[in-house]
Amino acid sequence: MQKVSYMGNGVTTEFAFNFPYFENSNIVVTKNGATATGYSIVGTSAGLDADIPYTGGKVVFEVAPTALDSITIARSLPLTRIVDYQPLAKLDPTTLNQDANYLMEVIKDLQDELETLQTQYSEIADKESTTTLLAQIAAIHEEIVTVAAQITALGDISTLRTDVATNTGDITTLKGYDYVIESQLPTADNNYTWYRKYKSGWCEQGGKFGGSQNQVITLPLEMTDNNYQVLLSFSTTSTNQPVYASFAYKDKTTSSFVVINSGSIDGMWGTKGQAA
Repeated sequence: MQKVSYMGNGVTTEFAFNFPYFENSNIVVTKNGATATGYSIVGTSAGLDADIPYTGGKVVFEVAPTALDSITIARSLPLTRIVDYQPLAKLDPTTLNQDANYLMEVIKDLQDELETLQTQYSEIADKESTTTLLAQIAAIHEEIVTVAAQITALGDISTLRTDVATNTGDITTLKGYDYVIESQLPTADNNYTWYRKYKSGWCEQGGKFGGSQNQVITLPLEMTDNNYQVLLSFSTTSTNQPVYASFAYKDKTTSSFVVINSGSIDGMWGTKGQAA
């Protein structure tokens, strides 16, 4: 099939085509894939005795198509005779040539369509067989159905986070391991105080204490009781002289204890036990 395509611009109203045709009904105009309206066809005449009446022409719209409009001008020749020859009538060469050329143009259009079909078929034939493709499509369909069912089973996605948080404990218990649910990293802003609290309630925490002999350490996380372990260590910048110091703690409660620091030097504290 002979055809030409354009894109509108909101200004142009005339769109030319250069393929021959016999009458205006042979020209099919579409806009955005649908039959166009509001236009006229102006043919370029080939002359009175020409074998094909029009060598081309133009489509003139009453209103210019917009920049979003796709215009296609195509030729459509019905597979039919245009002249009925009578048994005793004299044959006119011009009429005979026009009739023969009409059928020839029809054959050309059919040939174009056959070549297009052959190209498309060749592309398909180069790929996997239809049976294999159908099997793959069926498998993809089954997977989509399965995933869709899983998504439906999840319910409202807005509650998914809460559901996961609620059910994670059961899942991890089945798998047999504990995991951190709360934590804080040591920084200068929090005096290098840190903690890790696990799902089971086990808690590890620690921090830094200064050089005062009796310093109250307030735990960032309260413990279940005062039967938790306390670890104390010290640090010094001296590399040549030994440091004599002793550490102990007293007045231990679920939320604090007191460090007794005989050497009045900086140190680090840590605890291990069950959090409240």
